[in-house]
Parts: sequence; C-alpha cells; structure tokens
Amino acid sequence: MMLFAQEGFYSTDTIRDIRITFAQSNWDEILDSLYVAGDKERMHATLFIDGIQYDSVGVRYKGYSSASVDRVKNPFNIKLNYLIEGQDHQGIDKIKLSNVIQDPSFLREVLSYEIARKYMPASESNFANVYVNDTLLGLYSNVEAVNNEFLEKHFTTTENVLVKGNPETVDLYGENSNLSQTPGMDSLAYTSLYSMQSDYGWTALYNFIDTLNNHEADIDKVLNVDQALWLHALNYTLINFDSYVGYAQNYYLYQDKAGRFNPIIWDLNMSLGSFRLTDASVYFDGFSIEQAKTLDPLSHYNEFSVFPRPLLRKLFNTSRYRKMYLAHIRTIVQENISNQVYLTRAETLHQLIDESVQNDANKFYTYEDFQNNLYGTISDFIDYPGIVDLMEGRAAYLSTSLGFLGPPDIENVSVFPEAPVSNDMLVITAQASNASEVILFYRTSPDIIFEELLMNDEGIGGDSIGGDGIFSSQFLFQGRDVDYYIYAENASAGAFSPRRAAYEYFTIEGLSLIHI
Repeated sequence: MMLFAQEGFYSTDTIRDIRITFAQSNWDEILDSLYVAGDKERMHATLFIDGIQYDSVGVRYKGYSSASVDRVKNPFNIKLNYLIEGQDHQGIDKIKLSNVIQDPSFLREVLSYEIARKYMPASESNFANVYVNDTLLGLYSNVEAVNNEFLEKHFTTTENVLVKGNPETVDLYGENSNLSQTPGMDSLAYTSLYSMQSDYGWTALYNFIDTLNNHEADIDKVLNVDQALWLHALNYTLINFDSYVGYAQNYYLYQDKAGRFNPIIWDLNMSLGSFRLTDASVYFDGFSIEQAKTLDPLSHYNEFSVFPRPLLRKLFNTSRYRKMYLAHIRTIVQENISNQVYLTRAETLHQLIDESVQNDANKFYTYEDFQNNLYGTISDFIDYPGIVDLMEGRAAYLSTSLGFLGPPDIENVSVFPEAPVSNDMLVITAQASNASEVILFYRTSPDIIFEELLMNDEGIGGDSIGGDGIFSSQFLFQGRDVDYYIYAENASAGAFSPRRAAYEYFTIEGLSLIHI
C-alpha cells in the first residue's frame, strides 16, 4: 500500500483499483433515476481505493451523452467528503471516472491530457479498474476534477470566479457556451448556458463577455490571452473538437488574482479526431478523417463562423496573437508528434492496459478494435481514426503551413549582472536571427500580468553593440524575483524562449538564473 501512496493517485503509468460498495442491490436503478432527475443527488457508498477504505462517500453518474439508463458501464462522480467533512484521498476529495466511450483505443483522454499538461494547467489522469459490489464494471479513465484542489495547485487561490462552459442542454444548431453577447445585457440570461462553480460571478462573467466582444483593446486585461492561445493550439493540433471549437462547450474559466479569466481544457475523451464537427463555414456539417489532417488552424479567421466564436476570432484579429498561436502549434508538433514522443507514450500505455481491456466485458468496442485503433481506423457508429494515422498526417500538414515555417531563432539568453542586487540596472539580452521585433515579457510577482518591453539591437538602452544580432532590454532591479520570457517575430512567424512560454519562463532570484 505504501507504493500507491508515494507515487500519487494520478500516476499515469499506474492502473488504480477502485471498488464501490452499495448497501442496495438495485444501486444501478437508483443511480439511473437520480441521473434522469438531473438534481445531482448522490447515493451513499463505501469506497475502496487500492485497498484503502472510505466510508459514507456520495456517488452519482456524470456526463451528458456518455451516461445512459440502458448502459451497464456508466461514468461516475464520487465525492469523498459528502457526509464526512474533510475526508479525502491524498488530498483529493472528488473522483471522476469516465467510461471510455467514443474511443476504441482507450488512450485518447489520458494521452491528450498528458500532452496538455506541458503547456497549461490541465487535469492529471490515468486508468482505473472499477468494481461495484465486487463485480468488475470495466476499465475507466480517472481524471482529476477542476475544483479547489486543482485551483490551489495552479493558481494558489480558490476564492475567485470559476465558470464551466457547458450549457444545460446542448443546442446542435445554437450558440451554447460560446462567450458571445447574443443573450443580451442581463447576466441572468446566461445562467442556462454556463454553470457557475463558485458562490458568485455572474456579473464578472458578463463583463468579461462584454469586453471580449466589444472592447478588443482591453481583452488582455480580462483574459489570459496566452493560455487561450494554448487552448486553441491544443484543440486544433490534436483535433479535439468536442470543445469550444465544435459545440462551444467542455472548458472552464477561472479568474486569477490579476482579474483575468484563464481558460482550462476539459473532457478529452473524444480528442484525436473522435468528434469531427466544427462551427466554421468549412465542414460545418462534419469533416472526414482525411480532411481532419489538413484542417486549417485559422479557419475561424480565414473563413466565417456559422455561430459567433469570439474567443477565437477576436484574438486572431491581432497579427501578433496569430503568430503566437501558430508558434504554440509548432511547439506541440515538434515536442510531441514529429519526434514520436506521443507514439512512444501511446504504445507504453497501450501495453499497460492491454490485460484490463481484455477483462472489460462492458467495453463499447471489441478487443480487436482496441488493438487496431492505435494505428488504424475503426468503423462503428462513426469512423474512429487511427491515432498514428491521424497525427502523422496532421503533423505533415501543419509543418508546411504558413506561420509554422521560417520562425525567428532565439539563443543565448543572458542576464547582467548575473547576481543582481536591489537598485542594479538589470540588462537582459538574447541573440535573435530572422526577427523584425523582439519583446521581453517580465513580472515581479506571479500574481500580476507580464509587462512587455521592446528589445533593441541599436546600441542603446543597455544594448552594447548595434547590429550584432544581440537584442537587449533593461529595467531597474528592485530585489524581488523576476519572471520573464522572450518573444520574437518576423513578417510570417513567431517564436518563444522558452518554447513553452508563458506557462514556462525564466526566473531571476537575485543570485541565480533558473529555468522552470
């Protein structure tokens, strides 16, 4: 038991053993009735996680289309502190178990979250064999909830506004949680389109939507633009269209200490081409697997949106944001697909869960489908693309697209003095080639927005020699830690240092320069 406690509940390379015990033999009928009622009431149960017992937990089914009264293997939402205040497992008080529907490979959710966590706050996830009253229901994906524990870990606060972008009922021919101002000026008109997860926030949400739609110059004051660009880059690179892109759902917004809303990716079970609908004019009625490989990542800029998509279009109106977005796509492709890292991970996970998939009598596809879907298409109600076939084609297309090719090259980032003290004039330099503009982004606290300074190669403002390809910027060091990153662009492309900025950045701690 000590091994489980040490490695973490969501250790990706571990299959958890989760057992739910209900006192009632008709537990499924009761959970079905609670699900149909839609009031989110729960059944009491005893829970065992890797042999550790938790009493009086609350259990309900979860999901929109993944749960059904006619289904044996339904997804679960388990609340450990339902009746016993403070009860948790390794600090986790809510467990969300997805039933791996719409994914013959069983890999899409766990693999996609693993990629997403490199670039933005995203849930941890792994696999779990789930039993109810000692009967195996099957292999589930186990995904970290976006709740107080998640917010404390990524934002060091839990008291601000948290909104879930999921309408009460998805309108297949409507706007859903698309952040448009169509419902009007009354914040109460938005309550059926968004789920408020915090105790307050409707006014803040409306003000954010109003700024996003009507005051483009102020968007960066109310939105973490970089995190939104990473969200879009992940969705388009991984063809995760059961998201803001498709029916405008399956995301969270959290307002940080600087007052900006931060988009958080959610519900990746249909990533990697399992869901193929978009709200841009091209392929509005759906797109094929072959079309998915060559889908334009700027379709909401180059074409028109059937229904408003302001979180895409308003950002893409700005040339710099378009280049930053495409730079993020380049990073995702180069760090995960072109180098085959995604395939190594997929094959490792595939081998890990092989026996559990065989033992899952309630899975939605055959074991042969599982074996084949990593590489090849599986045809069922729809065609589920082979992950390798889709990603290789996607990477080949993106790698030759405008904004991907010809980026600036940023090297030899340095700080002078290396060990600054308060009131030193701090000079940050970077060697940049093929760049028409180089910008330093910096902040003196993680709770404030990065400021920007134009770096120059003109022999002024801390730059030693003009025209040598070394760009410089300077500011007064006040003795506090400084986080910073560098962005460079030319007429067609942009680049970051470090590449995963602004999720990763450099930090000056007075006596040292570290990269985190």
